[in-house]
Amino acid sequence: MGFLFKTKKERERADRKERRQAFRQAENAVDDVKDRIRRMDKDAAKEWAAAREALKAGQKADAQRRLTSYRAAQVLMTKLGQKRWVFEQYLTKMEAAQSDNEFASALGALNKVIQIDPERVADVFDSAQDLLGEQLDSDRFWDKLYEKEMDGATGSLEDRIPTLEEMSQQLESEASVDVGGAPEKAGNAIDERVRSGQDRIKKLLEGK
Repeated sequence: MGFLFKTKKERERADRKERRQAFRQAENAVDDVKDRIRRMDKDAAKEWAAAREALKAGQKADAQRRLTSYRAAQVLMTKLGQKRWVFEQYLTKMEAAQSDNEFASALGALNKVIQIDPERVADVFDSAQDLLGEQLDSDRFWDKLYEKEMDGATGSLEDRIPTLEEMSQQLESEASVDVGGAPEKAGNAIDERVRSGQDRIKKLLEGK
């Protein structure tokens, strides 16, 4: 009820504060997902290292379980990254919509103080409407392309991540290295495959 008794300026100030808080919450959600992916990446690297050590010790069942956890983490990280990208696109659009509202308010204020001769500017506005119509067609085309690319990325998501069999081969290769030899980067070849797959998905989403 208190909101009803506020002045127009107070209501506008409250609305701006609420919008800022909403966008801040959305941006924090994106940051949280990025942090979660970083933590999952570190944990996955530990799983790979533990799987390699288990295989060296002849504990094949334990190695396989850890390898399964490693691959599941890679798939989940890719999915989270994909969802984060989509969410950021919507956030960008919402920010643009907010700008549109601000422009509309500014134009409304200008309309009160500026006298416009409709006949004088009719041609200009007709041209502007044509351009806006073309932009709308362009946006629709982009949306269709976006949906098409998203379907492709989703359908081939797990295909971008190496199979358990491929991971097992890499793990056995690393486990066979002499303990006294030069240490290899955990999951070096598979890690490169995973990163490459995730990069391809990112480029697919971005239309590159």
